[in-house]
Amino acid sequence: MALQEPYQWDFVTPGLPDGVFEAAPGFSPTPMELRVILLAYLRPRPDSVVWDVGGGTGALALEIARLLPGGRVQALERDPEAIDLLELNRARFGIKNLEVFAGQAPADLAKLAPAPDRVVLEVGRPLGDVLRAVWDAMAPAGRLVISTTSLEGLVDATDHLGQLAANDVQVSQATVHRMVRRSNQTRLAAAEPLFVIAAERHP
Repeated sequence: MALQEPYQWDFVTPGLPDGVFEAAPGFSPTPMELRVILLAYLRPRPDSVVWDVGGGTGALALEIARLLPGGRVQALERDPEAIDLLELNRARFGIKNLEVFAGQAPADLAKLAPAPDRVVLEVGRPLGDVLRAVWDAMAPAGRLVISTTSLEGLVDATDHLGQLAANDVQVSQATVHRMVRRSNQTRLAAAEPLFVIAAERHP
């Protein structure tokens, strides 16, 4: 099979279209609007070392890496099918500063570069042990962004951040509605709401 040329996105903004990512049943990219929101809360620097824990298909990690040519992005993902998709997407965009690791948190965090200054943690369940391990690994003044679709994950994250005396804790709920057409009807369809929790470590 002939190699594809890297996908070109000739704009200064984030927000790669969902349709340019490889996907599979059960594995779809984080919607574009939510990726932009997560990036805004993450506040990466040009030379940031970023962990994406629970990288999925890599849509968010690729957005981050594309914007930080002088930075380093590392994705940790446990599902082999998701890793295959992540690798396909990395090749499609010609991204060189994204590293992919097979494993799960907290056991395999040691595979990643020490002292990241930015971490994205994507969870679908309460995450106490994982959050504490990530928090301990972060650099002083590092910034953590947690995304979860569950109320349990939201409550667990905010409770643990309170115990850790985190700085500047922010919580929001993001919901995206997109226009869809079916037959002769046009309506707005909602994606699954996402809770976004951001916090910083003490310097």
